[in-house]
Amino acid sequence: MINPWLTAIKKSSFDDKLAALFFLFTTLSISFFMLSGEVTRNFFYITTYIAVIYFVYITFKKDKKVHFYVFSWIVLLLGISKVLWVALTTNDQYPLIAYHYQISGKRLILAAFILYAIEHNLHRWKISTVTVRTGIAIMTLLFMIISIMHIAFYLKTGERIRINSDAPTSGAYTFTIFSLLLMYSLKFHGLKHYRFICLMVMTMTFGVLAATETRSAVMLFTLISACSVLYDFVKSSHTSKMIYGFAISGLIIATVLSGHPYYNKVVDRIENLHNEVASYDAGNRNTSVGARFSMWRAGIDAFEQHPFGQSADSRNALATAFINQHEGGNPEALRNLPFHLHNDIIDTLSLQGIFGGIIIVMFFAVLLLYPFKLVPKGYEFLLLSVPVIYFSQGDSQFYNRETPYFVVLIVGYLLMLRMKTPSVTEKQ
Repeated sequence: MINPWLTAIKKSSFDDKLAALFFLFTTLSISFFMLSGEVTRNFFYITTYIAVIYFVYITFKKDKKVHFYVFSWIVLLLGISKVLWVALTTNDQYPLIAYHYQISGKRLILAAFILYAIEHNLHRWKISTVTVRTGIAIMTLLFMIISIMHIAFYLKTGERIRINSDAPTSGAYTFTIFSLLLMYSLKFHGLKHYRFICLMVMTMTFGVLAATETRSAVMLFTLISACSVLYDFVKSSHTSKMIYGFAISGLIIATVLSGHPYYNKVVDRIENLHNEVASYDAGNRNTSVGARFSMWRAGIDAFEQHPFGQSADSRNALATAFINQHEGGNPEALRNLPFHLHNDIIDTLSLQGIFGGIIIVMFFAVLLLYPFKLVPKGYEFLLLSVPVIYFSQGDSQFYNRETPYFVVLIVGYLLMLRMKTPSVTEKQ
Protein backbone atom coordinates (compact mmCIF):
# COMPACT_ATOMS: atom_id res chain seq x y z
CA MET A 1 0.00 0.00 0.00
CA ILE A 2 2.92 2.35 0.79
CA ASN A 3 4.54 2.27 -2.66
CA PRO A 4 1.35 3.05 -4.67
CA TRP A 5 0.57 5.81 -2.18
CA LEU A 6 4.05 7.36 -2.53
CA THR A 7 3.78 7.11 -6.33
CA ALA A 8 0.41 8.86 -6.22
CA ILE A 9 1.87 11.61 -3.99
CA LYS A 10 4.73 12.19 -6.43
CA LYS A 11 2.30 12.57 -9.34
CA SER A 12 -0.02 14.93 -7.45
CA SER A 13 -0.02 18.71 -7.82
CA PHE A 14 1.83 21.09 -5.50
CA ASP A 15 -1.45 22.10 -3.84
CA ASP A 16 -2.34 18.47 -3.14
CA LYS A 17 1.13 17.81 -1.70
CA LEU A 18 0.75 20.88 0.53
CA ALA A 19 -2.71 19.73 1.63
CA ALA A 20 -1.38 16.27 2.54
CA LEU A 21 1.49 17.88 4.47
CA PHE A 22 -0.88 20.13 6.41
CA PHE A 23 -3.19 17.23 7.19
CA LEU A 24 -0.49 14.81 8.36
CA PHE A 25 1.41 17.38 10.44
CA THR A 26 -1.85 18.57 12.03
CA THR A 27 -2.86 14.98 12.78
CA LEU A 28 0.54 14.21 14.30
CA SER A 29 0.40 17.30 16.49
CA ILE A 30 -3.10 16.38 17.73
CA SER A 31 -2.20 12.72 18.23
CA PHE A 32 0.93 13.38 20.33
CA PHE A 33 -0.75 16.07 22.41
CA MET A 34 -1.32 13.84 25.45
CA LEU A 35 1.90 11.87 25.10
CA SER A 36 4.67 14.32 24.31
CA GLY A 37 4.30 18.08 24.46
CA GLU A 38 7.64 18.54 22.71
CA VAL A 39 6.67 16.43 19.69
CA THR A 40 3.26 18.12 19.50
CA ARG A 41 4.75 21.61 19.59
CA ASN A 42 7.42 20.75 17.02
CA PHE A 43 4.85 19.61 14.47
CA PHE A 44 2.65 22.59 15.34
CA TYR A 45 5.45 25.12 14.86
CA ILE A 46 6.63 23.51 11.61
CA THR A 47 3.08 23.74 10.27
CA THR A 48 2.75 27.37 11.38
CA TYR A 49 6.02 28.34 9.66
CA ILE A 50 4.79 26.77 6.43
CA ALA A 51 1.43 28.53 6.88
CA VAL A 52 3.07 31.94 7.43
CA ILE A 53 5.22 31.54 4.31
CA TYR A 54 2.15 30.45 2.38
CA PHE A 55 0.20 33.47 3.69
CA VAL A 56 2.95 35.86 2.54
CA TYR A 57 3.04 34.18 -0.89
CA ILE A 58 -0.69 34.26 -1.61
CA THR A 59 -1.14 37.74 -0.09
CA PHE A 60 1.72 39.62 -1.72
CA LYS A 61 2.37 37.66 -4.91
CA LYS A 62 -0.63 35.57 -5.93
CA ASP A 63 -3.88 37.18 -4.73
CA LYS A 64 -2.36 40.51 -3.66
CA LYS A 65 -5.02 41.03 -0.99
CA VAL A 66 -5.97 39.74 2.45
CA HIS A 67 -9.16 37.67 2.64
CA PHE A 68 -11.59 37.67 5.53
CA TYR A 69 -12.16 34.17 6.88
CA VAL A 70 -14.20 34.05 10.08
CA PHE A 71 -12.42 31.18 11.85
CA SER A 72 -8.89 32.45 11.26
CA TRP A 73 -9.68 36.06 12.07
CA ILE A 74 -11.49 35.34 15.34
CA VAL A 75 -8.58 33.12 16.44
CA LEU A 76 -6.13 35.88 15.49
CA LEU A 77 -8.19 38.44 17.42
CA LEU A 78 -8.31 36.18 20.48
CA GLY A 79 -4.53 35.70 20.38
CA ILE A 80 -3.82 39.41 19.93
CA SER A 81 -6.12 40.30 22.84
CA LYS A 82 -4.11 38.05 25.16
CA VAL A 83 -0.70 39.34 24.03
CA LEU A 84 -1.94 42.93 24.20
CA TRP A 85 -3.18 42.45 27.77
CA VAL A 86 0.27 41.19 28.78
CA ALA A 87 1.92 44.20 27.12
CA LEU A 88 -0.38 46.71 28.83
CA THR A 89 -0.26 45.32 32.38
CA THR A 90 2.40 44.78 35.03
CA ASN A 91 2.20 41.46 36.88
CA ASP A 92 5.03 41.36 39.41
CA GLN A 93 3.22 39.24 42.01
CA TYR A 94 1.61 36.80 39.56
CA PRO A 95 4.00 36.48 36.60
CA LEU A 96 2.77 32.93 35.87
CA ILE A 97 -0.65 34.21 34.76
CA ALA A 98 0.97 36.72 32.39
CA TYR A 99 3.33 34.03 31.10
CA HIS A 100 0.45 31.68 30.30
CA TYR A 101 -1.49 34.45 28.57
CA GLN A 102 1.56 35.46 26.54
CA ILE A 103 2.36 31.93 25.36
CA SER A 104 -1.26 30.96 24.61
CA GLY A 105 -1.77 34.27 22.78
CA LYS A 106 1.34 33.79 20.64
CA ARG A 107 0.33 30.26 19.73
CA LEU A 108 -3.20 31.35 18.84
CA ILE A 109 -1.79 34.00 16.52
CA LEU A 110 0.38 31.39 14.78
CA ALA A 111 -2.52 28.92 14.64
CA ALA A 112 -4.62 31.56 12.88
CA PHE A 113 -2.28 31.32 9.88
CA ILE A 114 -2.90 27.55 9.69
CA LEU A 115 -6.65 28.13 9.65
CA TYR A 116 -6.25 30.92 7.08
CA ALA A 117 -4.47 28.54 4.68
CA ILE A 118 -7.09 25.83 5.21
CA GLU A 119 -10.10 28.14 4.81
CA HIS A 120 -8.51 29.72 1.75
CA ASN A 121 -8.27 26.31 0.09
CA LEU A 122 -11.42 24.69 1.44
CA HIS A 123 -12.72 24.02 -2.10
CA ARG A 124 -9.33 23.74 -3.81
CA TRP A 125 -7.23 21.30 -1.82
CA LYS A 126 -7.84 17.58 -2.25
CA ILE A 127 -6.60 14.96 0.19
CA SER A 128 -6.58 11.30 -0.82
CA THR A 129 -8.45 8.68 1.18
CA VAL A 130 -5.16 6.84 1.78
CA THR A 131 -3.64 9.98 3.33
CA VAL A 132 -6.69 10.47 5.55
CA ARG A 133 -6.66 6.84 6.69
CA THR A 134 -2.93 7.05 7.38
CA GLY A 135 -3.59 10.00 9.66
CA ILE A 136 -6.45 8.17 11.39
CA ALA A 137 -4.25 5.07 11.85
CA ILE A 138 -1.61 7.24 13.56
CA MET A 139 -4.29 8.80 15.75
CA THR A 140 -5.69 5.37 16.70
CA LEU A 141 -2.25 3.99 17.56
CA LEU A 142 -1.39 6.96 19.77
CA PHE A 143 -4.80 6.75 21.46
CA MET A 144 -4.19 3.10 22.35
CA ILE A 145 -0.70 3.80 23.69
CA ILE A 146 -1.86 6.76 25.80
CA SER A 147 -4.87 4.85 27.17
CA ILE A 148 -2.99 1.68 28.09
CA MET A 149 -0.15 3.64 29.72
CA HIS A 150 -2.45 5.69 31.95
CA ILE A 151 -4.87 2.91 32.83
CA ALA A 152 -1.92 0.72 33.86
CA PHE A 153 -0.49 3.56 35.96
CA TYR A 154 -3.82 4.11 37.73
CA LEU A 155 -4.29 0.40 38.45
CA LYS A 156 -0.78 0.23 39.87
CA THR A 157 -0.80 3.39 42.00
CA GLY A 158 -4.45 4.37 42.49
CA GLU A 159 -3.46 8.02 41.93
CA ARG A 160 -5.43 10.38 39.71
CA ILE A 161 -3.76 10.59 36.31
CA ARG A 162 -2.91 13.87 34.59
CA ILE A 163 -2.40 12.84 30.93
CA ASN A 164 0.55 15.12 30.13
CA SER A 165 -1.03 18.18 31.78
CA ASP A 166 -0.74 20.31 34.90
CA ALA A 167 -3.95 18.91 36.42
CA PRO A 168 -6.15 15.79 36.04
CA THR A 169 -9.05 17.96 34.89
CA SER A 170 -7.14 19.57 32.00
CA GLY A 171 -6.02 16.18 30.74
CA ALA A 172 -9.56 14.80 31.02
CA TYR A 173 -11.00 17.65 28.95
CA THR A 174 -8.55 17.27 26.07
CA PHE A 175 -8.74 13.47 26.16
CA THR A 176 -12.54 13.62 25.91
CA ILE A 177 -12.30 15.76 22.78
CA PHE A 178 -9.54 13.57 21.35
CA SER A 179 -11.63 10.42 21.85
CA LEU A 180 -14.74 11.93 20.25
CA LEU A 181 -12.63 13.11 17.31
CA LEU A 182 -11.13 9.64 16.85
CA MET A 183 -14.49 7.86 16.95
CA TYR A 184 -15.94 10.30 14.41
CA SER A 185 -12.90 9.79 12.15
CA LEU A 186 -13.14 6.00 12.37
CA LYS A 187 -16.84 5.97 11.63
CA PHE A 188 -17.02 8.38 8.71
CA HIS A 189 -13.52 8.35 7.23
CA GLY A 190 -11.75 5.23 8.48
CA LEU A 191 -13.07 1.70 8.41
CA LYS A 192 -16.23 0.26 6.90
CA HIS A 193 -16.68 -2.03 9.92
CA TYR A 194 -15.93 0.59 12.53
CA ARG A 195 -18.30 -0.37 15.34
CA PHE A 196 -16.15 -2.78 17.31
CA ILE A 197 -13.11 -0.48 17.26
CA CYS A 198 -15.27 2.49 18.24
CA LEU A 199 -16.70 0.49 21.15
CA MET A 200 -13.17 -0.36 22.26
CA VAL A 201 -12.17 3.30 22.03
CA MET A 202 -15.27 4.25 24.00
CA THR A 203 -14.56 1.67 26.71
CA MET A 204 -10.92 2.70 27.05
CA THR A 205 -11.97 6.35 27.22
CA PHE A 206 -14.29 5.59 30.13
CA GLY A 207 -11.37 3.87 31.86
CA VAL A 208 -9.03 6.83 31.33
CA LEU A 209 -11.62 9.45 32.34
CA ALA A 210 -12.51 7.45 35.44
CA ALA A 211 -8.81 7.40 36.31
CA THR A 212 -8.73 11.20 36.12
CA GLU A 213 -11.77 11.26 38.47
CA THR A 214 -13.07 14.30 36.57
CA ARG A 215 -16.83 14.40 37.01
CA SER A 216 -17.71 16.84 34.24
CA ALA A 217 -15.74 14.86 31.63
CA VAL A 218 -17.22 11.50 32.68
CA MET A 219 -20.80 12.86 32.63
CA LEU A 220 -20.49 14.60 29.26
CA PHE A 221 -18.74 11.67 27.58
CA THR A 222 -21.37 9.27 28.97
CA LEU A 223 -24.19 11.41 27.58
CA ILE A 224 -22.64 11.78 24.12
CA SER A 225 -21.66 8.09 23.96
CA ALA A 226 -25.11 6.86 24.98
CA CYS A 227 -26.80 9.07 22.38
CA SER A 228 -24.39 8.06 19.59
CA VAL A 229 -24.62 4.32 20.37
CA LEU A 230 -28.41 4.46 20.52
CA TYR A 231 -28.62 6.38 17.24
CA ASP A 232 -26.18 4.06 15.48
CA PHE A 233 -27.98 0.99 16.84
CA VAL A 234 -31.35 2.20 15.54
CA LYS A 235 -29.92 3.02 12.09
CA SER A 236 -28.03 -0.29 11.66
CA SER A 237 -29.33 -3.38 9.87
CA HIS A 238 -30.92 -6.34 11.68
CA THR A 239 -27.72 -8.42 11.51
CA SER A 240 -25.62 -5.49 12.67
CA LYS A 241 -28.07 -4.94 15.55
CA MET A 242 -27.51 -8.50 16.74
CA ILE A 243 -23.71 -8.26 16.57
CA TYR A 244 -23.73 -4.76 18.00
CA GLY A 245 -26.02 -5.80 20.85
CA PHE A 246 -23.83 -8.75 21.83
CA ALA A 247 -20.70 -6.57 21.69
CA ILE A 248 -22.26 -3.87 23.88
CA SER A 249 -23.59 -6.45 26.35
CA GLY A 250 -20.19 -8.13 26.57
CA LEU A 251 -18.43 -4.84 27.22
CA ILE A 252 -20.96 -3.86 29.90
CA ILE A 253 -20.56 -7.23 31.67
CA ALA A 254 -16.75 -7.00 31.47
CA THR A 255 -16.87 -3.45 32.84
CA VAL A 256 -19.11 -4.45 35.76
CA LEU A 257 -16.91 -7.43 36.64
CA SER A 258 -13.55 -5.68 36.33
CA GLY A 259 -14.34 -2.05 37.04
CA HIS A 260 -14.09 -2.07 40.85
CA PRO A 261 -10.89 0.03 40.92
CA TYR A 262 -12.81 2.71 39.06
CA TYR A 263 -16.46 3.13 39.58
CA ASN A 264 -16.62 3.40 43.38
CA LYS A 265 -14.49 6.56 43.33
CA VAL A 266 -16.23 7.96 40.25
CA VAL A 267 -19.73 7.31 41.58
CA ASP A 268 -18.79 8.83 44.93
CA ARG A 269 -17.44 11.96 43.28
CA ILE A 270 -20.55 12.36 41.12
CA GLU A 271 -22.84 11.83 44.10
CA ASN A 272 -20.81 14.39 46.08
CA LEU A 273 -21.60 17.00 43.43
CA HIS A 274 -25.06 17.60 44.93
CA ASN A 275 -23.65 17.48 48.46
CA GLU A 276 -21.02 20.13 47.65
CA VAL A 277 -23.68 22.47 46.25
CA ALA A 278 -25.79 21.95 49.37
CA SER A 279 -22.73 22.48 51.58
CA TYR A 280 -22.02 25.80 49.88
CA ASP A 281 -25.57 26.99 50.59
CA ALA A 282 -25.11 25.88 54.19
CA GLY A 283 -21.92 27.91 54.56
CA ASN A 284 -19.31 25.16 54.05
CA ARG A 285 -17.55 26.56 50.97
CA ASN A 286 -14.23 24.68 51.15
CA THR A 287 -15.05 22.13 48.41
CA SER A 288 -14.27 21.83 44.71
CA VAL A 289 -17.67 23.21 43.68
CA GLY A 290 -17.75 25.72 46.54
CA ALA A 291 -14.37 27.11 45.50
CA ARG A 292 -15.66 27.66 41.99
CA PHE A 293 -18.71 29.55 43.25
CA SER A 294 -16.47 31.71 45.44
CA MET A 295 -14.03 32.48 42.62
CA TRP A 296 -16.83 33.27 40.17
CA ARG A 297 -18.41 35.75 42.55
CA ALA A 298 -15.01 37.29 43.28
CA GLY A 299 -14.19 37.53 39.56
CA ILE A 300 -17.47 39.26 38.74
CA ASP A 301 -16.87 41.72 41.58
CA ALA A 302 -13.33 42.43 40.32
CA PHE A 303 -14.69 43.03 36.79
CA GLU A 304 -17.34 45.43 38.08
CA GLN A 305 -14.62 47.49 39.76
CA HIS A 306 -12.39 47.51 36.64
CA PRO A 307 -14.68 46.94 33.61
CA PHE A 308 -11.94 47.81 31.10
CA GLY A 309 -9.36 45.39 32.46
CA GLN A 310 -6.61 45.20 35.05
CA SER A 311 -3.45 43.31 35.95
CA ALA A 312 -3.45 39.90 37.60
CA ASP A 313 -1.96 41.58 40.68
CA SER A 314 -4.93 43.94 40.94
CA ARG A 315 -7.52 41.26 40.12
CA ASN A 316 -6.17 38.80 42.67
CA ALA A 317 -5.92 41.44 45.40
CA LEU A 318 -9.57 42.37 44.86
CA ALA A 319 -10.63 38.71 44.60
CA THR A 320 -8.75 37.80 47.79
CA ALA A 321 -10.41 40.65 49.69
CA PHE A 322 -13.84 39.63 48.38
CA ILE A 323 -13.38 35.97 49.31
CA ASN A 324 -12.16 36.86 52.79
CA GLN A 325 -15.04 39.26 53.33
CA HIS A 326 -17.97 37.51 51.63
CA GLU A 327 -16.93 33.86 51.18
CA GLY A 328 -15.59 33.07 54.64
CA GLY A 329 -11.98 33.08 53.44
CA ASN A 330 -12.62 29.94 51.35
CA PRO A 331 -9.17 28.16 51.46
CA GLU A 332 -9.72 26.16 48.27
CA ALA A 333 -10.70 29.29 46.34
CA LEU A 334 -7.69 31.23 47.65
CA ARG A 335 -5.40 28.33 46.73
CA ASN A 336 -6.55 28.52 43.08
CA LEU A 337 -6.41 32.31 42.69
CA PRO A 338 -2.73 32.36 41.59
CA PHE A 339 -3.79 30.43 38.49
CA HIS A 340 -7.28 31.23 37.19
CA LEU A 341 -10.96 31.52 38.20
CA HIS A 342 -12.21 28.23 36.72
CA ASN A 343 -14.43 29.90 34.13
CA ASP A 344 -13.06 31.23 30.84
CA ILE A 345 -15.56 34.05 30.45
CA ILE A 346 -15.33 35.31 34.05
CA ASP A 347 -11.54 34.91 34.09
CA THR A 348 -11.25 36.91 30.86
CA LEU A 349 -13.66 39.62 32.01
CA SER A 350 -11.83 40.03 35.33
CA LEU A 351 -8.47 40.55 33.58
CA GLN A 352 -9.11 41.86 30.07
CA GLY A 353 -12.35 43.66 30.79
CA ILE A 354 -15.42 43.99 28.61
CA PHE A 355 -13.57 43.93 25.29
CA GLY A 356 -11.72 40.71 26.15
CA GLY A 357 -14.99 39.19 27.33
CA ILE A 358 -16.69 40.07 24.05
CA ILE A 359 -13.88 38.43 22.07
CA ILE A 360 -13.99 35.14 24.01
CA VAL A 361 -17.80 35.00 23.72
CA MET A 362 -17.53 35.70 19.97
CA PHE A 363 -15.00 32.87 19.68
CA PHE A 364 -17.38 30.44 21.40
CA ALA A 365 -20.27 31.61 19.19
CA VAL A 366 -18.20 31.16 16.01
CA LEU A 367 -17.03 27.73 17.16
CA LEU A 368 -20.63 26.66 17.82
CA LEU A 369 -22.52 28.24 14.91
CA TYR A 370 -20.22 29.17 12.03
CA PRO A 371 -19.39 25.62 10.79
CA PHE A 372 -23.02 25.20 9.72
CA LYS A 373 -22.63 28.17 7.38
CA LEU A 374 -19.13 27.27 6.22
CA VAL A 375 -19.72 23.61 5.33
CA PRO A 376 -22.90 21.61 4.60
CA LYS A 377 -24.30 19.93 7.72
CA GLY A 378 -21.23 20.57 9.87
CA TYR A 379 -22.56 18.47 12.76
CA GLU A 380 -19.11 17.01 13.47
CA PHE A 381 -17.96 20.40 14.79
CA LEU A 382 -20.38 19.97 17.70
CA LEU A 383 -18.07 17.21 18.97
CA LEU A 384 -15.55 20.01 19.54
CA SER A 385 -17.64 23.08 20.32
CA VAL A 386 -20.00 21.49 22.86
CA PRO A 387 -17.21 20.03 25.08
CA VAL A 388 -15.07 23.19 24.79
CA ILE A 389 -17.91 25.51 25.78
CA TYR A 390 -19.20 23.11 28.46
CA PHE A 391 -15.78 22.62 30.08
CA SER A 392 -15.04 26.34 29.88
CA GLN A 393 -17.93 27.10 32.21
CA GLY A 394 -16.31 25.12 35.05
CA ASP A 395 -12.63 25.61 34.23
CA SER A 396 -10.28 27.88 32.28
CA GLN A 397 -9.03 26.15 29.14
CA PHE A 398 -7.89 29.32 27.37
CA TYR A 399 -5.63 30.34 30.22
CA ASN A 400 -3.70 27.14 29.52
CA ARG A 401 -0.66 27.37 27.23
CA GLU A 402 -1.48 24.17 25.35
CA THR A 403 -5.24 23.70 25.05
CA PRO A 404 -6.04 26.77 22.87
CA TYR A 405 -3.90 25.71 19.92
CA PHE A 406 -5.06 22.08 20.35
CA VAL A 407 -8.65 23.29 19.86
CA VAL A 408 -7.67 25.31 16.77
CA LEU A 409 -5.80 22.35 15.26
CA ILE A 410 -8.93 20.22 15.60
CA VAL A 411 -10.95 22.86 13.75
CA GLY A 412 -8.39 22.64 10.94
CA TYR A 413 -8.42 18.83 11.02
CA LEU A 414 -12.22 18.69 10.70
CA LEU A 415 -12.15 21.17 7.83
CA MET A 416 -9.50 19.13 6.02
CA LEU A 417 -11.56 15.94 6.38
CA ARG A 418 -14.02 17.71 4.08
CA MET A 419 -11.29 17.71 1.41
CA LYS A 420 -11.08 13.92 1.28
CA THR A 421 -11.21 12.44 -2.20
CA PRO A 422 -10.31 9.00 -3.65
CA SER A 423 -6.60 8.68 -4.34
CA VAL A 424 -5.22 7.95 -7.80
CA THR A 425 -4.70 4.25 -7.00
CA GLU A 426 -8.24 3.90 -5.58
CA LYS A 427 -9.79 5.25 -8.79
CA GLN A 428 -8.03 2.66 -10.93
